[in-house]
Amino acid sequence: MRENQDNNEVLLLGDYAIGRGAIEAGISIATSYPGTPATEILTYIAKHFEGDAEWSVNEKVALETAIGASYAGKRAICSMKHVGLNVASDALMTIAYLGIKGGLVLAVADDPGAYSSQNEQDSRFYAKFAKIPCFEPCDSQEAKDMTIAAFDLSEETGLPVMLRTVTRVSHAESPVKLGRIREQNPLKLEKDPANMIAVPSNVLRCHEKLIKKQELLIKWGQNSGLNKINSSGRKKGIIACGIGYAYAKEYGDNFDILKISYYPVDEALIKKFVKKMDEVWVLEEGEPIIEEIARKYSNKVKGKISGEISMIGELGPDVLSKYVCGWKIPENTTLDTGTLLKRPPALCPGCPHSKLYEALKSANPTFTAGDIGCYTLGASPPYQIVDTCLCMGAGISKAAGIAKQGVKRVAAVIGDSTFIHSGIPALINAVYNKANILVLILDNSSTAMTGHQPTPLTGITAKGREGGKVSLEEICKACGATSIEVIDPYEVNKTETLLREKLDSPGVNIVISRRPCVFVTRRLAKLKQKSISCKPAEQKAP
Repeated sequence: MRENQDNNEVLLLGDYAIGRGAIEAGISIATSYPGTPATEILTYIAKHFEGDAEWSVNEKVALETAIGASYAGKRAICSMKHVGLNVASDALMTIAYLGIKGGLVLAVADDPGAYSSQNEQDSRFYAKFAKIPCFEPCDSQEAKDMTIAAFDLSEETGLPVMLRTVTRVSHAESPVKLGRIREQNPLKLEKDPANMIAVPSNVLRCHEKLIKKQELLIKWGQNSGLNKINSSGRKKGIIACGIGYAYAKEYGDNFDILKISYYPVDEALIKKFVKKMDEVWVLEEGEPIIEEIARKYSNKVKGKISGEISMIGELGPDVLSKYVCGWKIPENTTLDTGTLLKRPPALCPGCPHSKLYEALKSANPTFTAGDIGCYTLGASPPYQIVDTCLCMGAGISKAAGIAKQGVKRVAAVIGDSTFIHSGIPALINAVYNKANILVLILDNSSTAMTGHQPTPLTGITAKGREGGKVSLEEICKACGATSIEVIDPYEVNKTETLLREKLDSPGVNIVISRRPCVFVTRRLAKLKQKSISCKPAEQKAP
């Protein structure tokens, strides 16, 4: 394969570059749960790596699996989007105490602007909270190179290392020079209870050890050269974090630049930079973490805290355009997007969810608690039947909480992948506490919203191979559901009749709406046609 050749230069998405960096670093396993803008990291690895690449049922399980591989001395990468890190944080906060064996990199893609997310949270806070190192690339080449460096630092310090990217890095292409693929670590599984068992007699000592490592992490950053000043003696400066560096370069010779690509940051470097400046701007996606440090050493710092830069949404390359005298907008471009037609997201033509929502709207539930997935679009016209959306798996829990207040005819809508991710505990809780709700599980045979990744319900792995397969019906039965029905949402009248009945029935009643996503159906049809066309012609007997 041309892309595997050493020293070959190719165009890669930032996510692909992270995947390539992990392969070059000698990983033995990659784990993830699909989530934009991080999905393509594991997609790339599954396609180009002969070893294990796994879609996990959720981000916590993905990280724990990677930790297990690290305990065996192997290198592992676990990738997820920023809100997925909330799910994985339980494992992250403690593994930072206990430490790892083989290199462990946690690649997290943030989504400034919330283009496909329910918030804009900044994952750098988690790295700071856990007291672990964090790299922040500004393009695909840095994404690849920093992934490799993160593995090396992980094994040097015995800590998991975060690689924080953002949508514009993850989903933008830039040239990447490929390198040699390192040999995988040998298997080396050794029992080490003092550093593998999180009990009080161990964790206080481990915490003390983690705190002592902080000085080492800062010194490593000093020696790495990742955080550096590009100076020509100007009196105006920009502190640029991650992709902020690409934006800072748009302003040419107007500013000196302090480039930040690694955390924890040596504050002395920031102090040195800001002290000589008459004006300093801080460009960082997310929260003003570096800006707060800079303000400790200068009152001439401008950015999000003082209101010149918005705390909401992405920065963008034109973030300083109205403040920089003489900065010119490239020809044939405009900063005015007011004339662009708005294209709100909508369910795809032929989507089975649309038929389910037609039936549900006719059944007229009192309240419908939604969840994270394509079906969240049931909140939009023409359906407007989904009344709430919070986080993965919360639909069932919220519905139960509403119903327990005496509200009748309450429904919860959740997708098949989200149900496996975090809906099962919520269902058990609803059954245990005797809620009266209708739970609609929309089974479209994939994690459709993020690119049709397979799930445990399909029995297909990330590599496209046959895996174990679980049954929604059996899971719901084991959870103690009052009733379980399976319907084809295209049978709208039959579906409406059933939904009306179950909305008025006591207990936790499950209706599984089962029909594959239209794109899954098309893909399977193409594969079937390809299989038929590849068969040799039958030979007639003479």
